Amino acid sequence: MVQPEKLDEVESTDADIVIAGSGMGGLTAALSAQEAGAQVIVIEKAPTIGGSAAVSGGTVWCAENLEAWLSVQPGGDPALGKALIDNFFEGVDWLHRQGVEMKELKNLPPFKFTRRVYQLIPDARTAIDHLAARITEGRGTILAGTRLHRLRQNGRGRVNGVLALGPKGFVEISARAVVLATGGFQASDEMRSRYFGRWADRIIVRSNPYSTGDGLKAALDVGAATSGPFSRFYGHMVPAPPAETGLHNFVHVKPDFSEYAIFVNLNGDRFDDEFLGDEVTVHAAIHQPEATIVLIFDEPIRRKRGSPWSSADSPIDRIEHIRQAGGEVLEAMTLETLVEAMASRWNVRRDRALETLTAYNAACASGDASSLAVPKSGGLDPITTPPFYALRMLPGATFTYGGVRVNARAEIVDTVGAPIEGLYAAGADVGGIYTRGYTGGLSLGLAYGRIAGKGAASLREGTGDE
Repeated sequence: MVQPEKLDEVESTDADIVIAGSGMGGLTAALSAQEAGAQVIVIEKAPTIGGSAAVSGGTVWCAENLEAWLSVQPGGDPALGKALIDNFFEGVDWLHRQGVEMKELKNLPPFKFTRRVYQLIPDARTAIDHLAARITEGRGTILAGTRLHRLRQNGRGRVNGVLALGPKGFVEISARAVVLATGGFQASDEMRSRYFGRWADRIIVRSNPYSTGDGLKAALDVGAATSGPFSRFYGHMVPAPPAETGLHNFVHVKPDFSEYAIFVNLNGDRFDDEFLGDEVTVHAAIHQPEATIVLIFDEPIRRKRGSPWSSADSPIDRIEHIRQAGGEVLEAMTLETLVEAMASRWNVRRDRALETLTAYNAACASGDASSLAVPKSGGLDPITTPPFYALRMLPGATFTYGGVRVNARAEIVDTVGAPIEGLYAAGADVGGIYTRGYTGGLSLGLAYGRIAGKGAASLREGTGDE
């Protein structure tokens, strides 16, 4: 780690609260602290504010209650889940009070659990810019292009500021408290390799490229505990190269119909319950050979399931969008011909793939998924009507599930469970909220940003250097 040669040569300033990160979590924490009377400084590593939130689809949603949340978070901490849900709903009202335009989406298709969904209007970027404007209008400071380098502590171990690296060099910011909201570590090649395994280099990062674990690393340096699962992340399967998949087209090419199809690995075997959704099966996909997965389905699945989402009343044909993105779509009139093409083009074992399809269709015919080597909990649509399709996919990651350990007050705790005084986390820097399923990304930033900002502001009285 590069250190400034002499600390007394470093530019210095001060605030009540320093927030690292300017996504939904960071800006919500900053504005919440400012409303409580704190002077805030937000530092942002990227040249522009917003993080992954600004380039998201703009839906702010969460499970409707704790029971629904726990249904997809096996082993989840009920106290953290309750804090998430309670502060999500309070946060939605708070966004309205800030002047952020949003509307609740109703009459949505059935989902895995009961949830509440709100759409930011006209988009997430506008909402983020509005929150940032509220901060600067309130005499808060936002420093873009300024990276968190390390945390400062006083002699008692209390966090009392940060050392950051900006466009003109190092800057030391003294503060009563620090909120870490740097967005997870999914954009770090080294950290993905450490936590996701040998095929981590195959992951396609579908978020901003600046979330490289700066908050987590800084917290570890001052003795923070961690909370997993570190091998999981929120993501979806995306078309493999030569397809060009990014923030510009992700929503049009992700396989939202995969629950009704099947995934096989390069050995030709199914490896997980597809009906859980590809936001869950993606966790197992990263550990398959070369992290390469083939999605197989037929014409009825394509027509009935392949265009569930619409924009301006126009259905989206995901297969055509995948082709337009450069993705390779295999199409055949028999399953035998399809697996031959998969073997020739992608090195998928033809015998095992055909055996897998035969067993799957037999299970569909009998209505008994328990006969499968990997049972399927629903979505037993047979793959029997041509044309048949195959898509080669890779895991795509948006944000990581592992991070710092917090309590329900968003205080970062040490390895014995005691809060590290003056240190909070929000958004994807918080570990242990999600254990398997996904219950919203912007909601995580909104809820824990509110908790962290208000908590940090409550510490602003007293001296930070004592």
